[in-house]
Amino acid sequence: MAEIDLVSFFHGIVEADSGYWLLQPDNGHVSVRYPWQDGRSEQLNLEQWLERIDVRCRAAFQQALHTSLQNQQAFFCHYCHSDDEWLRIHGMPVEIQQQQYLLASVLPLTMPVINDEAKLRDPQSGLLSAPLFRELLIQAMRLSQRNHEPFAILTLHYASDDSSLVCAIVAKVLQEQLRRSDSIAQFKEGELIALLYGTSRGAVDAVAAKLTSELQRQLEGVALDSLKMGWAYYPEHGDNVDTLLAHRLDAVEALRLS
Repeated sequence: MAEIDLVSFFHGIVEADSGYWLLQPDNGHVSVRYPWQDGRSEQLNLEQWLERIDVRCRAAFQQALHTSLQNQQAFFCHYCHSDDEWLRIHGMPVEIQQQQYLLASVLPLTMPVINDEAKLRDPQSGLLSAPLFRELLIQAMRLSQRNHEPFAILTLHYASDDSSLVCAIVAKVLQEQLRRSDSIAQFKEGELIALLYGTSRGAVDAVAAKLTSELQRQLEGVALDSLKMGWAYYPEHGDNVDTLLAHRLDAVEALRLS
């Protein structure tokens, strides 16, 4: 099949604002287009493409790609080219006119440009602000509705006479233990909140256990009145931002730190 026909075919099966990523496994040719950038299509070989991916997530991308092609199953991965924008790729191996391809759609998970740090980040913690987190939550719902993929919200409430120290420690634990593609915000005084893309209820237990263990270690000896953790799952706990955020307050449970 001529490339122009393949590109036209792909445009007919993805959303207009999605990027696309096409691999022909027998020759390693990749075609890619990000409409939120310049909108132009590029053609290059797979090795050249992998060199463009941030080295910190290159191995995960290669493993997901290898597993997809070997087992003829869905290809799914979060990756980035820089710290400014994380992307989600989701596709399937298919056969078109007796040729094998891997066709995938690409959507941005994070805002590619932050123009006003003062408004978009909390000035003390440096984490995302509550208004920006809300916008990212709306975007996550759009992605979930389109791709039938769940996500989870984690909330951590703390009370301490030294709230700035506790906030810094809890924020550090979240940044180290969660994926770099997850969004972490200072939602209000005494509360940090995180958006975990593509995380189901079944995966949360492992995340919660890991976070609890690390919080116990990092907060040892720190004066702390209380620390509570809660979860909300989309779409199980609400089909809009307000109901989902309201549920996080109903679901918090105290953590034992001793």
